[in-house]
Amino acid sequence: MSRGTDITRAKRAYRQRNEGAFPDELTVTFRKEDDLKYGENPNQQAALYAVDMIAGQQAHQMASLTNLRSVRSDGRGKGGLSLTNLMDIARGMDNLKYFSPPTVVIMKHNVVAGFACQNESSQSLSDVYRLARDADRRSNFGGAVILNRTLDSDTTEALLELYPRHIVDVIAAPDFEEGVMARVEAASRNIRIATFSHLDALPKFKGDETHGLFSFKEMPTGRIALQDLYLTSIRGVEDLILDPMIIDKEGHSHIMQRDPSAQEVKDLLAAWYLNIAGARSNGVVLVREGVLVANGSGQVERVGAVEQAIVKGIQKAFDREGVAYDPLMGMAGFEQLNDNPMDGAVCSSDAFFPFPDSVERLGRVGVKAIIQPYGSVRDGMVIDAANELGIAMPATLERCFGHF
Repeated sequence: MSRGTDITRAKRAYRQRNEGAFPDELTVTFRKEDDLKYGENPNQQAALYAVDMIAGQQAHQMASLTNLRSVRSDGRGKGGLSLTNLMDIARGMDNLKYFSPPTVVIMKHNVVAGFACQNESSQSLSDVYRLARDADRRSNFGGAVILNRTLDSDTTEALLELYPRHIVDVIAAPDFEEGVMARVEAASRNIRIATFSHLDALPKFKGDETHGLFSFKEMPTGRIALQDLYLTSIRGVEDLILDPMIIDKEGHSHIMQRDPSAQEVKDLLAAWYLNIAGARSNGVVLVREGVLVANGSGQVERVGAVEQAIVKGIQKAFDREGVAYDPLMGMAGFEQLNDNPMDGAVCSSDAFFPFPDSVERLGRVGVKAIIQPYGSVRDGMVIDAANELGIAMPATLERCFGHF
């Protein structure tokens, strides 16, 4: 069987209209769940509302099922949850919904700053938390830690072991082992504690029940845009095009030559899901063995997002290994590392690479596989660059911009 799945026409998707059957007039009702400590900033008041009805249809199931709420029993925790806390928890849940094994995500400013998913059965939840924390300990200072498992005593001790040099701002989990909440409350009067349920009810894949919900995008001009919820078609390796082929204007075929390994596939899928829910466009996410290496989020140039992620990942490795470096000199001296975190890492890009430069930079530091949508007029050149570097680069044929 010949190799090469022709995706030459993929770029046409960006030039075609894809209109939906949205109503000319939209009536949405909400019910207030709580008055918040404050909004995004202390000088803004805020309240939390749950969607109740949209266009005459019930839409409250998701809020009822997930049941996100503050549960600190002593009423402390800096006066309760603010809007930023709730946004971080909800976004963290949106990331965790893709992962079945024990997983921890740490959110800062609505972006994933730390992530780890159990890669081997011998890893405990506390092991997974430490991997997520140490992926970027500086950024994770004061972060919101969200777990997809009951918070147990060992993981609680891991959360508190560096306190107060390393502060956790929020802890959210589906449940708490007996005595754990009292332990946290005794250790800190400031940590906010929240609980939620039914991560599995959150829609994530094409065809999932959305309960009539939409994605609302508020704009500072008195307008709100309405769009479908983002549902990916990538459930597993079977949904990836491992051998994308581009036929250029001269009729030459450019075919991806290498398939990703089993571990690379696991990491590619993790990086893709984190890009959907945990990175702002332009988003570039690096993962190795189930652990976040770096998140290049919200950059205004794609190659810049790649460079940011590479430099950030190397500097976090300097921090872990205690290697002295000048933070204003990028990744200079990375040869001193005992463990280069880029060696064997994978990368996801939320949109296509307009030039080969991003792939060349990733290959230069040891990245072995990339997942991306394709659709650039230079896809053939990008494939050639990946082949020269021995990089696997499957296609999703869908973009996952998070323009928030």
